[in-house]
Order: sequence, then C-alpha cells, then structure tokens
Amino acid sequence: MRTMRRDSGRPSVVNPFVVPGWEESPLRPLCPWRYTAHDEFYVDVNHTLAAFQEYTRRMATAETLREDGRLVLVTGESGCGKTALINRCAHWTRGRLAEHELSGVIVDLTRDGSQQSVDERMRLVTERLLDELAHNGLLSPEALAGFEGVRPGRVYAGLGNVLPGNVVLIVLLPPAEVIGEIVAYAGLARRRLLFFAESSYLDHAQVSRVRESVPEPPITLSVGPLNPGDVQRFVEDRLDRHRRRGNYPRISVETMNKAAMPLRSIAQLQLILCEVYEERSRQNSGYTDDDWVTYEDITRLFYEKLLDDLRIR
Repeated sequence: MRTMRRDSGRPSVVNPFVVPGWEESPLRPLCPWRYTAHDEFYVDVNHTLAAFQEYTRRMATAETLREDGRLVLVTGESGCGKTALINRCAHWTRGRLAEHELSGVIVDLTRDGSQQSVDERMRLVTERLLDELAHNGLLSPEALAGFEGVRPGRVYAGLGNVLPGNVVLIVLLPPAEVIGEIVAYAGLARRRLLFFAESSYLDHAQVSRVRESVPEPPITLSVGPLNPGDVQRFVEDRLDRHRRRGNYPRISVETMNKAAMPLRSIAQLQLILCEVYEERSRQNSGYTDDDWVTYEDITRLFYEKLLDDLRIR
C-alpha cells in the first residue's frame, strides 16, 4: 500500500480502501488462498458471513472428499461477494484437509469458459484443468495423454485414479448461466473433486430445480442484497483497521447512509470510496484525520466521470 509523510513525520495511509495485493485492482475479490492477509478483511455484509458459516457446518467433515465429491453453488446479484465467498470457502477447505494430511489443490478456472454452448464451455474447462494439473506436476505425461479426446464425464470419473493419493482438487469453475451446466457438474463431482460454481442468473426456483435433478444435491449458498447497516459496518471496518498506520479523512454516519441508498452491492461501494480517497490523496491538503469525506465529494467525482464517459461516446 502506498504511503506518504506529512509534517508530523507520521506515515499517512493514502487509501484505506485498498486491499493488499490488489493495489491496482480495487474491484478484485478477496482471495485468502492466494494472499493469507485477505482472510482478515472479510466483513459481515450481504449475508456472506451466514453463508460461510453454513458452508463450514456442511463441510465439517471435509476429509470425506477423499471418497465423495461435491458441488457448491453460490448465487446472488453481481458484485455482492460471491467470488470472495468462494475464495474464503476454498481457503478454509484447504486448511481443513491439511488437518487430515490431505493436500487441497486449488485450481482457478473462473476466467475460462467463454464459449457459448454448455458443451463447449465444459470441454474448454476440462482441457484447462488438465493443463493446470500437468503444469503443477500432478498428472504424468502418460496420464495426460490418456485423457486426450476423452469426454469431460470420463475425465472427471478417471481423475481420482491418476492423482497422487493425498490430493483433493478444489476447482473454481467459471460463472454459470444455465441450469443444465450446474446439473452436469453436480453429476461429475466424483471422489477427490470439489467444484465451486457461482451464478448471477439462477433464481430460487431454478436452484430448487437443480437440487431435484441430481442424486447428490449441491450445497447451495445465497448472498446479497445489501442489508441495513452493511455499508456502515463495511466503511467503519476499512477505516478503523488502518488507524495506527496514519491519518486520513473520516466519513460521517449520515454520509454513509446517503451513499448507501442508490447502491446495490458492496463492490460498488468499494470502487466509489477507493476512487474518492485516491483523488483526495492527490490533493495538497484535506488528507488528515481532521478532514471529512462528504457526500458531495462522492457525487461530484462520479458526476465528472459520467460527463467524461458521455464525451468519449
């Protein structure tokens, strides 16, 4: 995190809404399995804490993944924390498996699967999974060659036979849009395979159809929307955790509540405040703990950004 010094000699945090590791990408979701420090940045918003606790309850005996695969499906509107929740669950699962001398290997395929049809997406995901396993030395050249041209269903059925004996794969799938894709992965979750999938499109009725369509229903978690108090809790957490590191403007509860009214997700709030504090940090003054970020600061910044967008068009 970038810092600067004032006349007092104390370092002032330039932007308390920047997450370590994602300094240039304020909208990237928390990822504790990649950056352990992120595990401390989770805040109880959008029902994500309740969803995480439900997951840990359901997966208390994660070591059974040695013999039985599972699919976990997380639903909710865009920006409400689905990916961050999945990353937290994957991180927790890896730790729980380690307690039983099992190696939880996380394979992130969330950026793959741009093909249009379900079959094309699933084929691409399977190919990418095999590539990652081979790259990390978990598949021998002979085993990889044996899967060449094999349908995804047979690949997943055979993985448990060729992986090292203590390995459980934790596979983060690309976002899903249709029921058929989720049902397919639920049926392919064989031993030593834990799939995580997310969707912004499936509603409660569709999730129920998924659960009724497979012998082993997925663990389903739902997050969002914003609840009363979520914005204040999130903002206070981000500001309070940096108090010992220096000075920076505060935000009143009134401003928090006004800013919350038009928002639909915590991701929008994170982006807004990250950019507001970044702009304030570039000014010659107005960046001490005696200063305040106002609602006008927030609305002015985004009104200017809107005008810039209109000029570009």
